[in-house]
Amino acid sequence: MAVAGVHKPWFGATLKEWIFTTDHKKIGVMYGITSIIFFLIAGLSALGIRLELFQPGLQFMDEDHYNQLLTLHGVLMQFWWAVGIWGSFGNFLLPLMIGARDVAFPRLNALSYWLFFAASVMALLTLLPGSHIRMMWTGYPPFSLNDNAGPVAFYALVIHLLGASSLASAINLVVTNLSMRAPGISFKKMNLFLHSFLAMNVIQILGVPALAGAVTMLLLDKYFHTAFFDPTRGGDPILYQNIFWFYSHPVVYVMILPAFGLISEMVATFSRREIFGRTSMIFAIWGIAILGFMVWVHHMFTSGVPDWVRIVFSYTTVLIGVPTGIKIFNWIGTLYKGSIRLTTPMLYALSAIFMFLIGGLTGIPLGLPAFDIGVHDSHFVVAHFHYVLGMALTLAVLGGFHYWFPKLTGKMYNDLWSKVGLVLIMIGSNLFYFLQFVIGLEGMPRRYADYPAIESWVVLHHWQTIGAFILAIGIGIVFLNLFLSAKFGKKASDNPWESPSLEWLIPSPPPPHNFDKIPHMPEDWDPYNYEWLKKHKKLPY
Repeated sequence: MAVAGVHKPWFGATLKEWIFTTDHKKIGVMYGITSIIFFLIAGLSALGIRLELFQPGLQFMDEDHYNQLLTLHGVLMQFWWAVGIWGSFGNFLLPLMIGARDVAFPRLNALSYWLFFAASVMALLTLLPGSHIRMMWTGYPPFSLNDNAGPVAFYALVIHLLGASSLASAINLVVTNLSMRAPGISFKKMNLFLHSFLAMNVIQILGVPALAGAVTMLLLDKYFHTAFFDPTRGGDPILYQNIFWFYSHPVVYVMILPAFGLISEMVATFSRREIFGRTSMIFAIWGIAILGFMVWVHHMFTSGVPDWVRIVFSYTTVLIGVPTGIKIFNWIGTLYKGSIRLTTPMLYALSAIFMFLIGGLTGIPLGLPAFDIGVHDSHFVVAHFHYVLGMALTLAVLGGFHYWFPKLTGKMYNDLWSKVGLVLIMIGSNLFYFLQFVIGLEGMPRRYADYPAIESWVVLHHWQTIGAFILAIGIGIVFLNLFLSAKFGKKASDNPWESPSLEWLIPSPPPPHNFDKIPHMPEDWDPYNYEWLKKHKKLPY
């Protein structure tokens, strides 16, 4: 194969080597482990929320502790799972896909992870008595300026650490992508995951300073008595919402764009076809990234913004559905007449497309002020973003775990248990979140620990809680299966999916330095040219 000689597996390192490593593969794994741990903590907090809502009245906690649990769930899911997990995929895959031995700045890469780890430790400290944050992940003033909101300084420190980590990682990976691609890998020949990941990092570079500015102003208002957001002294709390959502709506695409990239890789590989309309797919990726900065006010339709502002942002919100729809159309076009193999990763990818389609179709009416004002801050909105960011993203990530599992470990997972987990996830998540659409349309507001004993609401909450536990069991089965398979699974071949993508043309797991020599890819090579693979079984050095 491409790399000759006996080498120590990159993952067979000592604890000291892991702590002081600058190897992109180890750093990617550390990002992944940290994100998964916090995903599980956030998931447990969600089960606590569902148990509280199982019956009307306060069951296990008061409103204060409910707010703490809700804030914990939102913050951890947003920043440690939906954003943080891409530090794992990006670090591990990007150098392998472009034919590089590491990232452009290995020490900066290590620093970005340890900043992420420091923020993780700080987040866990909020679980201690007296350190609870109760102001939701958004941190809206004026409530966040109230003493009952919790330690705003703690919140600001965590956000700044995460922001510094994101900026360091984004700059590093953008430079790596643009300057270290092997000869023969043009911009157009890059994997679609790399296009999605590049767009994601550009959004981070442009957007993170806005979030850092918003929480810094919040910090100054709380502890240094400035008046950015205090209306009694000439400030405006809506200013915070504008700055916050200028970053936090584009961050939705930070979360979902790489998931689109993973789906594209799996759909192409298991259809044995290049992605249909590949050029339009690339334009769609960058269209989403650009339009993502032009829609933030749709989060504020009920905040008193002028009607003309609502109209403008209603148009931009609906417009962003065009490049998103192109992606759905192109995936369907790829499947059409493809030689489809319904492997486990492919089933996860198709499930992610299905969940995203439901989330996307319910998101379009939320861009219309007449509809949005009626369901704003209801469980309808909760259901919408959980279909998109909760399930479409998570299913794409789980599909990615299975797809690159042989590359990471050199082992194969237990196929049966992965499929059992997927079935439970799909049953549980649709039972849970689809019923949230129903109860949201009936008027159930979000972020409330209690609700009136309306018969239909009680029944809907019962079934939602049952769905949540089925979902949790499914996710538990998947992670347990992957963990056990990493230890006891059967040995995998170097390229079990028969993909011509560059990372599959080297041994599994990859050697410590990836490539003995930088490959020079011939003109007829392409990461989706499956005919090329029939003629060439190894890298053309």
